Amino acid sequence: MSTARSATWPLILLLFFTVSPVLADNTVDAAVIRLATIGQFAFGGVGYAGVTSKGETDFKFALAQPKPTARKAFERLFAIGNPQGKSYALSGLKKLAPEQFAELIATVAKSTEEVEVMHGCIISHEPLPEVAKQIGQGKFRF
Repeated sequence: MSTARSATWPLILLLFFTVSPVLADNTVDAAVIRLATIGQFAFGGVGYAGVTSKGETDFKFALAQPKPTARKAFERLFAIGNPQGKSYALSGLKKLAPEQFAELIATVAKSTEEVEVMHGCIISHEPLPEVAKQIGQGKFRF
């Protein structure tokens, strides 16, 4: 009976280590999809209660992944995201790949898209190129 138990543990560990990266990728994909359609770009406490926004929570989750996974997630987010999603993608790529961030800033320089930005309790609509410039200047802390 102890032989059967000792043979079970390696199988459990093997299953755990082969399945968990797949589950993590699905979770990162889910975060990217949520960020791609997020309503507001916000860092820091927002609303009357000063809570962390859902966008920031998903952003930090993606950023916490291994660098290649996180970078790929932010690249995908930039490609498919709305203006708020693109802003989160630019924030992540500024941290992970500054050279790529600089290239992407150039691609949004003439954009007419507006980003809905939330600072505390205040919501504003700002041009995507301006938000990108502010991200580059470090005005959004995460």
